[in-house]
Amino acid sequence: MISVAKPINPLSRKRSDWAAMLVVGLLAMLLYLRALGFAFFNDDPTGNFAWMETHSLWQLFTSSAGYGFYRPVGFALWKGLYWLFDGYQAPAFHALSLLVHGLNAAMVWWLALALNGRRPYAWAAALIFITFPFNYEAVAYVAALFHPLLVFWLLLTLIFYRFTRLTRSKWAAVLAHITLILGLFSHENGVFIPLALVGLDWLIWPPKKQWRDWVLRPFLPYFIAPTIFLGLWLAIPKAGEQAAPSINRLTGSLVPFLQTLVYPLLPLARLQANQTLPLVFLALIVLIVMGLLARWTKNGRLYLFALAWILFSVLPSALFLDPAYVYGSPRLGYLPAVGVALFWALPIPALARVPTSKLWTLATIWGLQIIYVLLIIWPPYPFISCQLDFYAQASHIVRQLAAASQATPPETELIFLNVPFYFSSYTAHPDGCPNPYPWTPVGAVVAPEYANLSDFVRINGGEARTTSGYTFPLFAPGWNTFGPEMPPDGLRTAVTNAQVFVFDLFSQNLFDVTAAWQTAPPTGPALATFGAALALRDTAVADTADQLTVTLDWQVLTPPATPLTIFVHVYDANGALIAQHDGPAARGFIPQALWQAGDLIRDEHAISLPPDLPAGTYTIAVGVYDPTSGERVTAVSAGTPLPNNVWTRELFVLPQENAKD
Repeated sequence: MISVAKPINPLSRKRSDWAAMLVVGLLAMLLYLRALGFAFFNDDPTGNFAWMETHSLWQLFTSSAGYGFYRPVGFALWKGLYWLFDGYQAPAFHALSLLVHGLNAAMVWWLALALNGRRPYAWAAALIFITFPFNYEAVAYVAALFHPLLVFWLLLTLIFYRFTRLTRSKWAAVLAHITLILGLFSHENGVFIPLALVGLDWLIWPPKKQWRDWVLRPFLPYFIAPTIFLGLWLAIPKAGEQAAPSINRLTGSLVPFLQTLVYPLLPLARLQANQTLPLVFLALIVLIVMGLLARWTKNGRLYLFALAWILFSVLPSALFLDPAYVYGSPRLGYLPAVGVALFWALPIPALARVPTSKLWTLATIWGLQIIYVLLIIWPPYPFISCQLDFYAQASHIVRQLAAASQATPPETELIFLNVPFYFSSYTAHPDGCPNPYPWTPVGAVVAPEYANLSDFVRINGGEARTTSGYTFPLFAPGWNTFGPEMPPDGLRTAVTNAQVFVFDLFSQNLFDVTAAWQTAPPTGPALATFGAALALRDTAVADTADQLTVTLDWQVLTPPATPLTIFVHVYDANGALIAQHDGPAARGFIPQALWQAGDLIRDEHAISLPPDLPAGTYTIAVGVYDPTSGERVTAVSAGTPLPNNVWTRELFVLPQENAKD
């Protein structure tokens, strides 16, 4: 038996309902509040903003030449923020995405209440939508604004349409058409909006006489604008051609969307990416069980509405987009997330229908509802939090590019080596994110292959200047890097003519190759020489409470024939070794194969000190050895061989305020 939700007059809405919607919206924004501190990365600088700058507000609505999609409303909003804040203020752009997401969550609460009439169901649906694990990209990544924006206009259209049906307000009808049009111009999937209106109308006001009643339905005029828009969308110039739909594309692209349907069970199922048949079987089981629950609670129409929402919202992406693109774009799940939330909230009415007794008290039923919701909304949190960590790290990377630009003379070309294109692990998450959702990638894209690093520098607050990016394979970065490959001998030329930085994902910082690699004639006697290869020209020591930073200035006498490793030891007054650091000169970012006589190399060693180190007198010992044999290179100072082939700095006193007691 199929029941129908009783319409609630929006004019008689309780104040507590408005308060609930406010709380839901705030919770949605709170989960992603960290995004306010993120920078612009991935498609933001080149793929969106640089293109937007070449178009006037009028041109955004009349052409998409050079861009792959026609979505002028989102660009118009960004352009407004650019004018309002006189530039690219990342917090403002992220705040727009957060605000839209919060409003969407509040309207999901409203929609669930309008469809079911039960506030616990509304809370469950809203909380499931807020913690839907694949929303992170659509909310925390500026360029994905188009997806939350579409859902915003869609839900507003449903609200105005329902208001029109209940009050016959002409103004509400006009507003519904306006928000529908704005949805179409926000994202091409806005053609789904009239289908959502059909579902809403059918669910709340079922037709009495099937065909005759459908013809007279008030939702029919809402198909006019989408029909016109489709013609406009086809006529508007865009970059590239839309791929024709195919069965292979459809079957491949549906797998990630099946994952969105059953995602609450995946942490328990622990499926692998190659186990598509178990995924299909799990989806069938979920559909059957939920269908039986819906039938028992007389929510059959709501069950079908939620499934139809999911199906029709994913169909365009599944038909026209490459499976690899769908796999790598969790933002495509934002629109289906509304239907998923309505679907997984269906057990709430079933629990509420359990008759109360001595065993099943009202408090017990409420407790079970809360436990059910917590079991769904809690497991995705570590995944979302970890993905936000990666976005924070991507922001850290691009902000370093901008800072390097500000610290470099404007007439000097900037070259960045081994900037990540994509990374899925770093120091804080060496194994990536705990990912129970195998058809979703983890990590972050920093600079896509087509990007222009000049845009990344400028739009993130750096100077507008010539900036290039290359991959330097001799550094063996271990992650997907941006830019064409630089030949080994090109590094010396680049350092001579430009300011060169290399990104090290392990230290999470840029290394200034140009500052660490200079050429100059010898000046004065060396502190020590190590074999025929290196002369130690100068040293400097900086100490903090838990670390010594020892800077060694080397000069190449003769390019060494074998690899060399530098070591720095720290001894106490009794001659006991208390700390040390070994590594190639300049952390290996000045390849030994490129050394030439006369090169000056600045070599920095950070040495962690023991936590209980007392104040006192200490000695630094510097040496060089062959890492293959372990044999130390002969050390000489002023013509005299040095004991143990190490040069020692004069004794120094660790300041009392920095000592460990």
